[in-house]
Amino acid sequence: MDVIESRSIFSPATGFIRRGGFDWTCNPYVGCTFGCTYCYAAFLPQNRRPVEEWGRWLTAKTNAVELARRKAKKVAGAAVYMSSVTDPYQPAERSLFLTRGILEALLPHQPRLVIQTRGPLVVRDIDLLREFRHVRVNLSVPTDSEDVRRAFEPKAPPLERRWVVAEELKAAGVPVGLCVTPTLPLADPDAFAARLAAFAPAVLVCQDFHAAGGGFGADTGGAARVLLARTEWSPERYRAFADVLRTRYPTFEGEAGFFPPAEMTRPA
Repeated sequence: MDVIESRSIFSPATGFIRRGGFDWTCNPYVGCTFGCTYCYAAFLPQNRRPVEEWGRWLTAKTNAVELARRKAKKVAGAAVYMSSVTDPYQPAERSLFLTRGILEALLPHQPRLVIQTRGPLVVRDIDLLREFRHVRVNLSVPTDSEDVRRAFEPKAPPLERRWVVAEELKAAGVPVGLCVTPTLPLADPDAFAARLAAFAPAVLVCQDFHAAGGGFGADTGGAARVLLARTEWSPERYRAFADVLRTRYPTFEGEAGFFPPAEMTRPA
């Protein structure tokens, strides 16, 4: 793992994050050791290493908490997306506490906060998350198949562990969004749709898994396209799943599913 002294920790939102209504992004790390084969972040210009090395390196912004303490006032009440190009709860966070330190700095200023993760470590910070008036944790659950997960996300947490995290967050009163983005090949689309709907997430979003020839986009590079070609998954099967999902629960597709949270509602 490398370390850097960053010049800023809150960056003006751009692209689909900006179009979704966010004002700022916050990324405690550069790179991600989960290394999902389809991750669009691998193509970003700040990632100076070859795309093929995605998942095998990580850079921590060692002054992230200090910067957040100094600059949190400027995002007071604004919509903040954490994180747009990394996972704030990847394994390094267990010892570095950069994400937790940023949350502590943000808490007095109460931004409208979305945390995007697939990391079970997020439950460590439930005590802080419960204190935000406008918050949502978006959990990535892109498939129902552990075999598919191991192929496309070999270093990411098991799917059932993510479901446990979703239940823990919800039980604690923290709104949870479920992101089936991109929708990877499914073993039982009907049963998966039923499970997603039964959880009754604050937001449910799915997105087709498509290829952009290795270029930047909300899709993937060559490794995942090769994996996808070995399956029977297709745009037609995705469309059928998305249509079934929509009949069971209000569902957004693609960019439309990423937007700031409303005020947190606690159980009675």
